[in-house]
Amino acid sequence: MNLPQLHYAWAPPGPEGSGFRFTAVTDGVPGALLREAERLVAYEAPEPGGEVPQALSLSLLSDGSRLLARSAYTGGDGTGFHAHAVHLPQRAGSGPVRGALPITSWGSPQWASRTPPGGPPPPLGAVPVPGRHDPAALAEFVAAREAWLAPFFADVRRLVEEPGAPRIVLVEPESAAVARWVMLACSVLPHQRGQWLTFTTYTARPGLAPQGLVGVLPGERTAAALATLEEGCRIYEPGRGAAAPGAGAGAGAGGDVFDVWASTAARIWLARRPELFAEVRLLPGGPYEAGPLAALALGAGIALDAAGRAAAAAWTAAHPDPAPDRLRVALTDPDREPEALAGLLREAARQGTDTTGELPEVARRVAFALFGDPGRAYGAQTRAGLDELPVLRALVLDRLDALAAGDPAAGLALFARTGLRLGAAEALPHLRMCAAAEAVVREAPDGAVALDALLRVCGVSPYAEPLVLRTAVRLVWGGRRPAPDEAGLVLATMGAAVHREAGTWELFAPVAPPADDRTEPGAPRRPSPDTPTKPREARAEQGPPRTGTQTTPGTGPASGTGAGPSPGTPPTPEAGPEPTPGTGATPEAGAGRTPGTWPTTRSGAGATPGTEAAPAIGVGPMPGAAPEAEAGVQDGGDGVDGGVVGVAVGLLGEGWGEGALRVLFEREDAALLAAYREAARGEEVTERLRSSPRYLADRFAVWSAHPQAGPLWREARTDLLEEVLRPVVRELPPEHLAEAERELARLGRSRAEEFRAWLRPGPGARLRGLFGRRPAR
Repeated sequence: MNLPQLHYAWAPPGPEGSGFRFTAVTDGVPGALLREAERLVAYEAPEPGGEVPQALSLSLLSDGSRLLARSAYTGGDGTGFHAHAVHLPQRAGSGPVRGALPITSWGSPQWASRTPPGGPPPPLGAVPVPGRHDPAALAEFVAAREAWLAPFFADVRRLVEEPGAPRIVLVEPESAAVARWVMLACSVLPHQRGQWLTFTTYTARPGLAPQGLVGVLPGERTAAALATLEEGCRIYEPGRGAAAPGAGAGAGAGGDVFDVWASTAARIWLARRPELFAEVRLLPGGPYEAGPLAALALGAGIALDAAGRAAAAAWTAAHPDPAPDRLRVALTDPDREPEALAGLLREAARQGTDTTGELPEVARRVAFALFGDPGRAYGAQTRAGLDELPVLRALVLDRLDALAAGDPAAGLALFARTGLRLGAAEALPHLRMCAAAEAVVREAPDGAVALDALLRVCGVSPYAEPLVLRTAVRLVWGGRRPAPDEAGLVLATMGAAVHREAGTWELFAPVAPPADDRTEPGAPRRPSPDTPTKPREARAEQGPPRTGTQTTPGTGPASGTGAGPSPGTPPTPEAGPEPTPGTGATPEAGAGRTPGTWPTTRSGAGATPGTEAAPAIGVGPMPGAAPEAEAGVQDGGDGVDGGVVGVAVGLLGEGWGEGALRVLFEREDAALLAAYREAARGEEVTERLRSSPRYLADRFAVWSAHPQAGPLWREARTDLLEEVLRPVVRELPPEHLAEAERELARLGRSRAEEFRAWLRPGPGARLRGLFGRRPAR
């Protein structure tokens, strides 16, 4: 990890004047982040004569990242205070957060009390190391606050799980005591929830603090500030000698019956057995279900009340043999390394444990790990799992094939850095090209020959699936432009139509030599989208065959091997009419595309005649484009991916019916879905969700649709609903959500009911959110 450091302090008179400002910042931190951080690290000294507290805080920034900061008073000589902050750039919902909890940095020796000399500080590799831990002092603290533990745990659970839950204010004479409260809160939460629990151990103005847990010192000024807090704010002040009103063991803040889980958690801490909170995560059940926690507590000899004993008995009766359940739950643990998951699957197979439900998510995590860091992820357990478990291998390779279609360069690295090899019967066109690309490109005399060879390797005709052509082009040329002779030969050989469908037309057309630039009679002319080409004849004009791939009209390769037509050549007359250059469809699928409309796309064996047209990758005008505009082919820098980004952005506009959006559900295009998910995280979409109930309703209707579709869409819709839409919804006022619900009701009563149910997910949905966003089945 690279975690930028920020120092904020009083700066003496100089060229920029004097005053508080950032005095040292790691290179590359944007100004917008500094402006937001300045308010969060500010420190106001308490009333004279009392404790001089330290403010350790974790705050959520507007972009979804976090700021961990320590602000401390430095004396009354005019220097005031010094703040040392660390930016944690990972955005909320972007994946599991590993490493120590932020609160463990309380008392860390890495926190600086003054600006370091020597210019910008280097980034840290991790959260500052934990400070000294005193178990005896923590046990005394817990015992002294016995009456507040259970209601506190109940309020913490509401804070992290329920949108709009009240903040918790902790009135303690020492900021170290507030830090202990935060440690207790994080201990009972799942690790990911603890990573995002915001807090500050001290503030002089609790009403302005944006964190969820807020520490203040007792005193007259604090009492006046607490009196102005919003209604429902939970205040804990153990120093007064009695539990806060409404916070006892009988009721929560709004009269809610206090739950058994929080009472059991309090008893476990009083018994000094906090390790049980880690053990319970290996048992089946939601993160706040009382049964498994109560069963562990009874097994450890901890006395429970009648409700706790009943919960333990009910859970034990339903899970007489927890060993298989432990394995299944461990497979959903977001903190486990993918290689460890492969080892757990092997163990489950040896025990005969059914892991059918967990396999897709494990395969997804193993595949993403192999794709992102193949050298690390392809360890002994992963190799053995792929060798011994055919179902795991099939799921992992299928996901890798989809990932390779979106990033062929990473697919190259996968085979270069691991011993992964494909079997002869495994139909994985994109992976096969990635595995062969290095040798093919090295041995081919030019790019056109390498492209033809890779298309033969993949085993799928680009006229049936144009996406394989895009992958092959990116493997041969990467981000480079082809030479003019290569571009002319490729276009003349394959025709313009397939390149338009693959999104590769703009890579070749600008550099292919025009007709009047030919230097020899046999040089290919530069084809235009509206000019028919004669692929085989143009190829024949090039002279003797160079690599045995010469073709003749209506036949396969001229090498005499008897093989069928090359995947890199147009279809033979026996297989059907040739694609008409300049159109987005074959003649048999209908007439050429009318300007200003989406062309028909094909997947697998081709589109079904008569189906509604859907946008193709890199083809078709964007919403709002002029009719005379080029047919949606946009150059994204390398000429290959710009159309994908443009289509993704366009599909996030308003006014698109489900028919036009069917490309998201049915195509299973990894690159398009990745671009769509990235565009959905943009500030423009977020702002429209906040400001327009109708747009929010439209996005929910689209993103909740077709849960039975393919795995890539299931993964995408879960990510969009839980990581894009839900964080915005949590910030919206009730009237905005009510208007969105009315908009959905116009589409059908079931849509509005689904929206209401989604706003308040049950334990199963929350468990999926906590353990890796398992796709729906």
